[in-house]
Amino acid sequence: MPQIAVIIVSWNCKEELFRCFDSINRKKNPDIKIFVVDNASEDGTKTECPNKYPHVRFLGQQQNLGFAKANNIAWNADNAEFSIILNPDTVVLDDAIETLAGFMTAHPDCGLAAPLLLNEKNEIVESTFKFPSLWNYWTEHSILVVLLEKLGLQKNKPLSVEQTMQPAREIEWATGAAFIIRRDALEEQPLFDEQFFMYSEDADLCKRLAKKGWKRFLVPSAKVIHSHRASSSKARARTIFHLFNSLFLYFKKHKGGISQFFLRLSISMDMFARIIIIYLFCDTKNSKNGERLKGYKNVLKALNPFFAKPIKKEI
Repeated sequence: MPQIAVIIVSWNCKEELFRCFDSINRKKNPDIKIFVVDNASEDGTKTECPNKYPHVRFLGQQQNLGFAKANNIAWNADNAEFSIILNPDTVVLDDAIETLAGFMTAHPDCGLAAPLLLNEKNEIVESTFKFPSLWNYWTEHSILVVLLEKLGLQKNKPLSVEQTMQPAREIEWATGAAFIIRRDALEEQPLFDEQFFMYSEDADLCKRLAKKGWKRFLVPSAKVIHSHRASSSKARARTIFHLFNSLFLYFKKHKGGISQFFLRLSISMDMFARIIIIYLFCDTKNSKNGERLKGYKNVLKALNPFFAKPIKKEI
């Protein structure tokens, strides 16, 4: 087996993190290195992790550095041929690590490969996407999609069993919840661009690889369970802000000024609609609705194209 490093970033998700550790089969890969970068968790991770998992290299931080910067700390601490990026709320199934590493070895033109992601009900979840554009903002992320689903006019079609049995296929980008990357594909560059506090750093990474001519693949024979947003759900308003702010940062880096303007206009219209819907149809005293309102207002304040205030990395 080639040299493999597993990198996990955690923030107040101790139980999920330990379950992820337990799923990594070190008997088949005794030399595999596991790094965890902890973003100043307050749930006991800092004290329990080194004692319970001495083989894990624990890199504790004094503050929440965000997903991109924290991953880069572990990336720079090692020089393994392949690195596997995992969210702490993932569970590696069967021989997923060996399958991904074997695929990368057999395909030297592949810079990044992603496993098939399943939820806790063993249902397939969407994890690969087209590069961000104005069109797929409105058709995949906006309130319009949510309303159509609520009215039963649009339903997400689950992947079929036949699709999961298909051979690996090329993709544009894969979610950062789980993937393997070839170190040589980035040369001396950092893993993630640190201007992305969280979200869109995975799309940006794949875009950078594409510009260098490296292929990206989905490998359905490798499977990982992702329970989804174990950490981000604990700070809803901040999560909402970074989701949309990072999308704008992606446009700012890879798109022209006209596309940037219309994205900001689209997001502003979307946030305004979401705010109105909450005030008209939801209990604003409910804590979850209050967090959503706060997040949407922060996005609207920062990204509207006419009266925007300076964008912060952290909010």
